[in-house]
Amino acid sequence: MTALQSPRDQTAGTAPADLACGSCGAVTEWSFTHKCGECGGLLDSRYDLGAVTFPESADPVERYGALLPMREPGRLVPGICVTTPCWRATGLGDRIGVPDLWLKGEFAQPTGSTKDRMAAVVVPMLREFGIERFVTSSTGNSSSAMARALGLYDGVRGDFFCATDFAGRHSHFDHSRAQLHVVEGDFVAAEKAARAYSSAHGLVWEGGFFNWGRREGLKTAYLEAFDQMDRTPDIVVQAVSSGMGMLGAQKGVEEYLALGRLTHQPRLVMVQQETCAPMARGWQSGKKKLGAEDIIAKPSGLATAILRGNGTASYPYLYRLAELSGGEIAMVATEELRRARELLRETEGVDACYASAATIAAIIRGRDAGRIGPEETVLANLTGSQREDA
Repeated sequence: MTALQSPRDQTAGTAPADLACGSCGAVTEWSFTHKCGECGGLLDSRYDLGAVTFPESADPVERYGALLPMREPGRLVPGICVTTPCWRATGLGDRIGVPDLWLKGEFAQPTGSTKDRMAAVVVPMLREFGIERFVTSSTGNSSSAMARALGLYDGVRGDFFCATDFAGRHSHFDHSRAQLHVVEGDFVAAEKAARAYSSAHGLVWEGGFFNWGRREGLKTAYLEAFDQMDRTPDIVVQAVSSGMGMLGAQKGVEEYLALGRLTHQPRLVMVQQETCAPMARGWQSGKKKLGAEDIIAKPSGLATAILRGNGTASYPYLYRLAELSGGEIAMVATEELRRARELLRETEGVDACYASAATIAAIIRGRDAGRIGPEETVLANLTGSQREDA
């Protein structure tokens, strides 16, 4: 696609300078392009860390604006995402043998999901690039968050594709700027239909996993958690579908290490459920890439937010993330999900989704296997509440 240029407003805070490829290091000019022109790798926005300041604000996008890819902060609509609690979960931690366990409660976001942070960055970023209409796909959380954001922003419209089984998980489509298209098949079929629609109608493909704005928005959950904690976590745990949230986490880790706000690199643990764990199985078998034999044609499982049967595009990046941080891509069983969700209710009074419960189940597994020591500080990102059919 042709790269779309955004206005260079150098007076608007710490404007991002350019885009850099994490694989080959090639630099790309500031534009809405998804992949490195040299190797096809993921792009990341870069900032002048020497000029970064963090103003006092209840709005995460305003507070962390110096590390976000917007050049016109004065045009931001507040309240797309909110500051969420992060607390030392002594009740749960003592129960499972991880006394220094911290929980980040992203279920408190307006749509009940951390994806509100993504929407708070992606929608205004698209508008800055002059994009008036875009196409994307989702199992529910991302699309619902962006649909809500579009209802608060003028000048941008979105076409959202989802599979039949996930139609009921979509909300905030009660206005004309968000259109839901339901197709037969699974998430992969929905994405294929979305791309075809984008091409046929000459519309911008939003980019999904390869949209660096998504990862930058999700990053703010971790910047916020690091600021709320009084120590650097040794281990960070999150359930993953494509894994863009954990890539955002690592981006935040690197920036905070450079700024002196963290003392060391945490181990990153990414979690899938055993009924749909192509990346976890690939990691366990030592594969650096997934093939056709690793694709799950009909994914199923309790944690619907992470039901992605085809992880071929994102897996190499998560493999490298786990390897470089000393972490892993783990998987947990259905009964472990149920038990972990119940433990969250009993000990912390939290009714989180099964994807959030997967983080706790993985921590219990890691502790039982000796991969998590009793003295280590563990941060678990509870990415959402249980989304019921709309």
